[in-house]
Amino acid sequence: MNLGRLGRALFAASAIAMIPGCAADDSEQEEEDGVESAEDMLATIGEEPRGAPSRHAIVLAHGFDASDTNRWSFNGVAEALERDGHVVHSARVQPYRGVPDRAEELARHVDLARAECKTRPGCDASKVHILAHSMGGLDSRYVVAKLSDPGGVPYSKLVASVTTISSPHRGTAIADKVLAILPGAADPVINTLAGLWARTFTDRDLAEGSDLRAALVGISEVNSASFNSEVKNAPGVYYQSWAGITSHVDFHIDRREIEACDGKVESYKNRHDRMFDHDPVSSAQLQASAPIVGHGLGGAADPNDGMVTVESAKWGVFRGCFPADHMDEVGQRIGSDGPAKWSRFDHIRFYRRVAFELDAASGRR
Repeated sequence: MNLGRLGRALFAASAIAMIPGCAADDSEQEEEDGVESAEDMLATIGEEPRGAPSRHAIVLAHGFDASDTNRWSFNGVAEALERDGHVVHSARVQPYRGVPDRAEELARHVDLARAECKTRPGCDASKVHILAHSMGGLDSRYVVAKLSDPGGVPYSKLVASVTTISSPHRGTAIADKVLAILPGAADPVINTLAGLWARTFTDRDLAEGSDLRAALVGISEVNSASFNSEVKNAPGVYYQSWAGITSHVDFHIDRREIEACDGKVESYKNRHDRMFDHDPVSSAQLQASAPIVGHGLGGAADPNDGMVTVESAKWGVFRGCFPADHMDEVGQRIGSDGPAKWSRFDHIRFYRRVAFELDAASGRR
């Protein structure tokens, strides 16, 4: 769902001009930045994730404007999970197409993951777990609810669990905003440009036929009620979700955000995520989009990660929130090795823990 360069070009004139980014005094951050003791370090990073490798292969599903290699990809996640012994398959779907088209491609990757699993000792190829970020969560739900494999077996019988990270289950207002300023007559030109840009980070066949409007409609708030009424959870499939929360200027997570997260927030010393740990363009993008996504400024805004609100991210069993913006959630920040400098959120440890829990959480162990 990540708007990237193409999205910035479309909404920068309205969003960035109307909502300039805020800069905060970093003196408090500098003063409290160190981890002074072994006990403090344990509180920072948590216990080392441990467990048995997942019984089933894990499919990583990316979001809008993404592939398995670009700046919105799962940075280092597949490699880390593989070191833990999991069988991992990184899907690559159309970055600028609607959910039904993307889901068809994702289903093909479910088949590929199962085929790979069959070649690995101890891996049960009867099902897969899908771990999805952003729009990838909508694609995953569609696969399970609507599609069948080439042999006619519904994917609801082939997927053990769907885990979504800040997926716009109830849409994201930034998509509605872009659609409102996107002239229909310009679609052919915009789609051509989208396809050309997509070729810089994904396969040519996935870049061809780009339909930016369909992609944006798929993640819009106005379309979400219709989507959710048609794409129901499948019996026997475990659904769980997490959400990220971030801030322009706040150093610490407030009561309103904790309440939005149902009281479930994993944080170090209640520290907030900051939007300044990316390159300047990406940081400006998040700062511009967050007030639109949150339907307001500061304390009036719905808690969000810069692209998706907490409320929109909730689906199935809601596991809670962590201090991370939409890019941090997949480890796409400057100096992304190890915990974030201020919040101490470590995306690799998060995904390792989630992966170890998948079999037990889905009741398939």
